[in-house]
Amino acid sequence: MSREKLQSFSREKIILLISSHPNLEYPDWKEISDPYQISSPGLYVWRTGLLKSSEVNFLQIGKPSESSGKAAFSSLQEGVKIQKKIGGNLITLPLSKEWVIQSGIKKFRGHTEYLAESYKRQTYMLMAGKELNVLPLTTHVPLKKVSFYLKKIHLPSLISAIRSAPISPKGKIAFLGLNPHAGEGGKVGDEEKKILMPIITKMRKSGLEVTDPISADGAFSETARSKFSLFLACYHDQGLIPFKMWEGKFGVNLTLGLDFIRVSPDHGTAFDIAGQRKADPESFLQCLEWVSRPVSAENDLRRSH
Repeated sequence: MSREKLQSFSREKIILLISSHPNLEYPDWKEISDPYQISSPGLYVWRTGLLKSSEVNFLQIGKPSESSGKAAFSSLQEGVKIQKKIGGNLITLPLSKEWVIQSGIKKFRGHTEYLAESYKRQTYMLMAGKELNVLPLTTHVPLKKVSFYLKKIHLPSLISAIRSAPISPKGKIAFLGLNPHAGEGGKVGDEEKKILMPIITKMRKSGLEVTDPISADGAFSETARSKFSLFLACYHDQGLIPFKMWEGKFGVNLTLGLDFIRVSPDHGTAFDIAGQRKADPESFLQCLEWVSRPVSAENDLRRSH
């Protein structure tokens, strides 16, 4: 079924696969030497040729290495380069941050941060699903530094990103507390009062309907989920654990703040089953659905759930 869906998308859209592996076979894809000369819909694969022959020898499916980290990052670089020159939307596939860093890209923190730097924009990660939408206010940072980064949030761009998000524009927004039980009135930490409430106040002044900090341990119950169109999580796992448990393979990672659609499957590399035909491609197919939509600007991303 995934193969049929992919082929159906390619009848109307140009789908370009950027690969840094010179030897993998792609049976349904047409090999090209110049990604800028594609003129008709179809499935195309372009091999970057950026790896040295000695590095290629270390590329083995399911076995991460410095070469695989370099291959993943170079494919991302080339995808951004092509998007900047000819436009279009972008699907980034899972990569290992650890092995990208091992390959020599010491400052790499993740796709969202890399795109922010590449396009000189404030970007935000929205985990979008059939029922849940979760926006982590901090992404790939150590837990002990979360409160520091919460203080650094650029509120105008955050508010703009929320307004552009594919959620009901009139929906209520749940703001999760940083501490257990949202601080228990200051007994379990005062970050809710000193850091979160000033953010919430400014968001409300902009017209967004945002709750006071609520206890995260009960925010995702079946009853609570139906009340909110968006959940704001203070840190990565606070929002992504319940999102992935509930949405599973139907969730995608959508970057807000760009003038085009960038999505990624909401799962990781799964090196342990790579190449064994065990992986479920549904999240990737959801990504294809997203990038196949016509879009001219950020606000065109909005859809009603």
